[in-house]
Amino acid sequence: MHVALWVMTDRFRLSPAAREILADADEVYVSAAHAVGVQALPAHHADPFDRLLVAQAMHEPLRLLTADPLLVPYSELVVRL
Repeated sequence: MHVALWVMTDRFRLSPAAREILADADEVYVSAAHAVGVQALPAHHADPFDRLLVAQAMHEPLRLLTADPLLVPYSELVVRL
């Protein structure tokens, strides 16, 4: 949902490569397992939504693409753009 809002409101904020990746993206819903996973994460980042995205990526497993350097230490699945 977070990325969907960017695409709708500020599409030029995303690079053409990022928009191409998102064109084929599937939706991932928040589950109880994702919420529980947040508790196991060290406190590298204070934003609870970002921590939820990391927990989701680790549980599914999926790659999380981000510009936020504070998320990278959580997992090799977090890729800084």
